[in-house]
Amino acid sequence: METIKADLRKEEEKYFIDILFSTTISIPISDDDHNGVKSAFNQLIEQLKNRAFSIELNEADKDLFYHVAVEYIEQLNSELLSVHQEMEHYGFLSDTPQEQ
Repeated sequence: METIKADLRKEEEKYFIDILFSTTISIPISDDDHNGVKSAFNQLIEQLKNRAFSIELNEADKDLFYHVAVEYIEQLNSELLSVHQEMEHYGFLSDTPQEQ
C-alpha cells in the first residue's frame, strides 16, 4: 500500500489538511464547509480507483489542530481502506494503476 504525505496548513484563521498527490486535495478541518469536505472526499475516491493508499501527516507544530489532524487522518485511513475493499469487491477499480 502506498503512503501519501499530507501537510497541515493554516490560511487566515482556517486550518486544512493538504493531501499531496500530483494535485493537492484540501480538507477543511476548522469550519463547517460541507461542500469542501464533499469535494475532497470525491477526489479521494477517484484516487482509490487507481490504488490503495494511506495518508501520513508531515511533522508540524504540535498545537491543537495538529492533534485534530492526526486523529482525522487516522479515521480517514480506516474509511479509505474500507471503501477500497468495497470498490474491489464490486469491480469498481481501474485495471491499470496510475496517479492522476
